[in-house]
Amino acid sequence: MAAVPPGEQLELLAASLARARGEDFFPVLAEHLGAILGAREASVCEAAPARRARTLAVWRPTGPLSNFEYDLAGTPCARVYDGQQVLVAVDEQNYPGAPQGSHTYFGLPLAAKDGAVLGHLCAWFDHAVELSSLQRAVSSVLADRAAAELRLVHVKRERAVLRAQKRQLRAEIDALHDVQSMVGQSVAHRRILEEIRRLAITSASVLVSGEPGTGKELVARAIHAASPRAPRPFTRLDCTSLGIDAELGTLAQIAGLTSGGTLFLDEVGALSSDMQARLEYALAAAGAERREAGGPDIRLIAASNRDLALAVREGEFREDLYRRFATFLIDIPPLRTRIEDIPPLVQLCVQKHARKLGRRIDHVDPDTLAGLMRYSWPGNVRELMHLVERALVAQHAPVLKISVDFIVGSPAERAALIAAAAVDSTGTRNTFSGTIDLDDTLNTGLHAVQREHILRVLNATRWVIEGNSGAALRLGMKPATLRHRMKKLGISRAQNTQAG
Repeated sequence: MAAVPPGEQLELLAASLARARGEDFFPVLAEHLGAILGAREASVCEAAPARRARTLAVWRPTGPLSNFEYDLAGTPCARVYDGQQVLVAVDEQNYPGAPQGSHTYFGLPLAAKDGAVLGHLCAWFDHAVELSSLQRAVSSVLADRAAAELRLVHVKRERAVLRAQKRQLRAEIDALHDVQSMVGQSVAHRRILEEIRRLAITSASVLVSGEPGTGKELVARAIHAASPRAPRPFTRLDCTSLGIDAELGTLAQIAGLTSGGTLFLDEVGALSSDMQARLEYALAAAGAERREAGGPDIRLIAASNRDLALAVREGEFREDLYRRFATFLIDIPPLRTRIEDIPPLVQLCVQKHARKLGRRIDHVDPDTLAGLMRYSWPGNVRELMHLVERALVAQHAPVLKISVDFIVGSPAERAALIAAAAVDSTGTRNTFSGTIDLDDTLNTGLHAVQREHILRVLNATRWVIEGNSGAALRLGMKPATLRHRMKKLGISRAQNTQAG
């Protein structure tokens, strides 16, 4: 392509660049740079971690190309990052990474006020060239303008990251009470708390798995809050977000702001194959920078509702990325397998949202709690919390009642719940009479539900307390603890009409 006369090109250049701003500026600049120099390809690039460069715009006479990232090693661009203007002949021997058919390379740095190289402009030619003083002068002006625009882009990115950090801080403050209020009485809940305590003292990466709504982020926050990193940031990246591509582009900035803290990758199993590769490279680069240059120290926690080990075996998830954050695993079982946790969760939700709504709820209807413990909860804890909150908004009585029809579920499931409730009304109603006092701290406000649940398990085990088939094991208690609880709740086999 013949070079456009510089005089004619400068008018068009001035008009075009006056209208372009920010990241829209770079494609316009690359096009004009290529036209002024008569190049076969021109690009604008920014510096990336680990001695790499990332294109902001790539132009050819046939049209713009997609952006990409590359290693500076073995390219003439590496000399530009030493602060030099470079005009050099290229071939497969001295620069094997040059575009096919290229014979000459021209590059110049984009320098900050302190002399740091932020990026570079470069052009490739299919013939030997000698640039005129005017072409070099115009290229230098373009480089100065590009450096200024790139500084603005970096400032905008940093501000966006800071805004995200501010939102994260608000979320951490809002979530702090929830972390401290993780409630439950099941064996699974106690196991999770013990794993949180054990992992909090380490800096090892953790993968938290579980169905949607089980509280994976809450567990990640609890690990961070209980660790020595608690005073430092907890940064969450949503891997299902359409903006993850842009977020990965500023991962180095995010890492710098998160240094000493925890980076939480939520629903990492949702990443496409391409994004998995880009994330693995970004994390590897951040790790290399830390080892070689004292870079940011970050604890990595990931969460997924997929079985990632299976996804790795089936070739749907990168094994190197999986190994990076799966040093330790925490599996959160679904709520339907730990129904003992439902009553304390309901109590917590009522107390939390009643205050926000300016309401006083004295009691939760015992039959309501029994019905909630029969439901399968496909949305897990999140669904339970939303249901109780909706019920609080819809009702105004001091006793909270939730009918079966109010529970979101299929018609068949609602019918099954109604049938189960009818059986209970004839079989176990006497064990569930009375209201539940949320202010009864002696029995945590849930003694009636506890009594009903213990009776149900005792009847199912024919009142065998100890052993592998005993009620104590099913309830996650020691036999002595169960006997003490039975005495406290007034449970005896002689008084129970269902004893076998």
